[in-house]
Amino acid sequence: MEIEIKTLDNGTAGSATLPEALFAVAPRNDIMARVVHWQLAKRRAGTHKVKGMGEVSGTTKKPYRQKGTGSARQGSLRAPQYRTGGVVHGPVVRDHGYDLPKKVRRLGLISALSQKAKEGKLVVLQSASGVARTSELAAKLKTLGWKSA
Repeated sequence: MEIEIKTLDNGTAGSATLPEALFAVAPRNDIMARVVHWQLAKRRAGTHKVKGMGEVSGTTKKPYRQKGTGSARQGSLRAPQYRTGGVVHGPVVRDHGYDLPKKVRRLGLISALSQKAKEGKLVVLQSASGVARTSELAAKLKTLGWKSA
């Protein structure tokens, strides 16, 4: 598979041969969805937390005696039905990431590259060096006609 090599000035710098095993594979949407879900899950912070019964401030003394008051029996003011009580099944700090086999990750990348090559959205630049400021690079990428790079 032949692809044109471009320069930052929208010129041609030759052509390159891309390996068929990486850039001409039938894209697998299911594998790409698994890889994207894995990346997003790995990126989640997981720092959400609420206090349970054992973590809120308050006394452990019984609010009133067990029998004879006509009210329902209560054991603690930290119970969730009270305003200052703890939360029962609230969020806890956790790591949302999970393991994805390396072969599945590799196949997801190959599928994405193949799909980009098939749609004609794959671009090979000769080099992006020689640009000192981000604004200069943004202007050069705009001359190439790219909105997102």
